[in-house]
Amino acid sequence: MQREPAAGELPLLAHYTSIGTLERIAQTGEIWFSNPLYMNDVDELRYGMNLGLHAVRSHAGLRQACPPAHYNALLDAFDGLYTAFDGDSAFDVYVFSCSEHDDNIGDDGLLSMWRGYGGDGNGVAIVFDMGPLLLAHSPLLVRQVQYLSYEASEAWMEDKLQHFAQALQRVGGPVEDMKQAAALLFERIKLFALFTKHRGFHEEREWRIVYLREQDRDGLFTQQLHYAIGPRGIEPRLRFITEALGTPETRPSLEHMVRRIILGPVLATPLALRSVVRMLELYQPAWADRVARSSTPYRAQR
Repeated sequence: MQREPAAGELPLLAHYTSIGTLERIAQTGEIWFSNPLYMNDVDELRYGMNLGLHAVRSHAGLRQACPPAHYNALLDAFDGLYTAFDGDSAFDVYVFSCSEHDDNIGDDGLLSMWRGYGGDGNGVAIVFDMGPLLLAHSPLLVRQVQYLSYEASEAWMEDKLQHFAQALQRVGGPVEDMKQAAALLFERIKLFALFTKHRGFHEEREWRIVYLREQDRDGLFTQQLHYAIGPRGIEPRLRFITEALGTPETRPSLEHMVRRIILGPVLATPLALRSVVRMLELYQPAWADRVARSSTPYRAQR
């Protein structure tokens, strides 16, 4: 997993979404994070966790690294953590996905993102500077997604478990320490699952802002745990608000974090542009002069 970048190193990040979502963000000042178990890619989170569970249970190096009692305690603890996560903790994992945005992309945006997430060209791309989140020392994790084939994911898991087995053999310790060892291994596999994706999605250039409830030790966002009812039924959500972070003097401002609002290539008519500007003048006046139009020639899918 790549290190968390410093605030000045983080690129601008674009969230492709519908015009209705832009309106709700402008009205409420809230960004709604989604649970990855409900995301478009069926392999989100679940694939990495299942891969890790199978690899831990079958890894010969772990079995050889410690006495049978230690090995059994390690497996029991890991299985217990997996069961608790699958039945409870995974419910309050939330992700906000963005695409890396730079001058080469500019106001045109990415064609694959317009098709996949931007309302088939009828949506918007909200360009954020997420650096203030890093400066606020929030419980949110901000990392770039790594794109791997299934084979590369399996190789990563094998390599990580081999290093873990060597460390386990070197450190030793009483059988009671296997709970802590299992917890460390489980957390690492969970982060792998959250920040990796199949290489077929590499054009998305994705970064993720992730909330894990167990990492929110001060309960900054527990009052923001919520739900939404949509086409897929009812889903858990997190209502992210900057007011939950820091003090009024130090907390990040959503008004300043939104740097650009790009209208999709189908939506980007002069009338639509003026209408979006009017909407923003009502709810977020500072954003009204940050609206642009994508000039990408676009043929909507049918």
